[in-house]
Amino acid sequence: MKNVCLVDVDMSVTGGVEHVAASLANTLCETYNVYVYEIKHSGRSAYEFDERVCFHAGAENVQRLREMFVKTIRPFICFVKEKNIDVVLMMGNYPALLVSFARFFTKSKYVFCDHGGLMNEWHLKDITMIRFLVSRLAHQIIVLTDKTKQDYIGKFHINRKKISRIYNWIEDEILEAERPYNINSRKILSVGRLSQEKGYDMLMEIARDVLPLYPEWQWHVYGNGEMFDKISEQVIECRMERQLILKGNVEKAYNVYCDYAFLVLPSYREGLPLVLLEAGALGIPMVSFDIETGPNEIIEQGENGFLVEPYSLEKMREKVIYLIEHPEKRKEMSGYTNVRKKFAKKTILQQWIKLIEG
Repeated sequence: MKNVCLVDVDMSVTGGVEHVAASLANTLCETYNVYVYEIKHSGRSAYEFDERVCFHAGAENVQRLREMFVKTIRPFICFVKEKNIDVVLMMGNYPALLVSFARFFTKSKYVFCDHGGLMNEWHLKDITMIRFLVSRLAHQIIVLTDKTKQDYIGKFHINRKKISRIYNWIEDEILEAERPYNINSRKILSVGRLSQEKGYDMLMEIARDVLPLYPEWQWHVYGNGEMFDKISEQVIECRMERQLILKGNVEKAYNVYCDYAFLVLPSYREGLPLVLLEAGALGIPMVSFDIETGPNEIIEQGENGFLVEPYSLEKMREKVIYLIEHPEKRKEMSGYTNVRKKFAKKTILQQWIKLIEG
């Protein structure tokens, strides 16, 4: 049985990368000996692990990247040798930067799992340089979308045999949350961290124009973040407290999806947005900007939602109004099942197994 190690900086963070790492570890442990190596010891994990997963915490009270590297690389090399690790899955840019040099001192296969979009952050030169360096050091690269795969090949001249696209899968528990589509719902849903990149400034403008036209409708926003207070103030200033409601964080947000008529994602950039996977799996119509990566691999135009010209508030308003006024179209979209097939756990798990065994 092979030994697989997933590396993350801090598993106390409730982020998309950590969610995927925990899910992958809890699934792979049915086939392999699985270790989760946390670089920055947080004292706790935000996720529950199967008892078969061995969790290893790294250095304590480390903040600076250089210090983190110094305190990580030697202990990590010893850990990999001691546990006879066959495959190292580096979950994201910083874990890959911190441990990929260990490939020169161990016999393991190092896999860089990039959970973002290369061109989404191309303007951030430090992140782009990390990706370039790590893509050279890693034996294999895994990305979330076909677009990002082509970007790596075109921009970094990566050999096609070295890079693969593996989607995030839809969890079984999400499918279990499905209920018949509620055609009578008069609530719009948005879910995500309240940060600048998630486009809540644009959401505010759209809501301010649309909601007064439909006083019986509400728009609920789930999530917390640095923009929470600012958005709360704007809601009050615009006197939309009864229609635009900030719900804060909710555990397992997918449990509330089926209460809503449709979902709106106003993000400036995404990797492969979990909220769209969840909504698509549960038959909730979706509207999103057709940004660089992500939404266009989940939303089929006019079938299960709408892709809108990036950052066009006018076109986004048009689609939101269209879905409000056409309940039968929403009902039709709710029956689209291709998302379930495309992102089925069984299919995607086989791709991970093929990678590990290869």
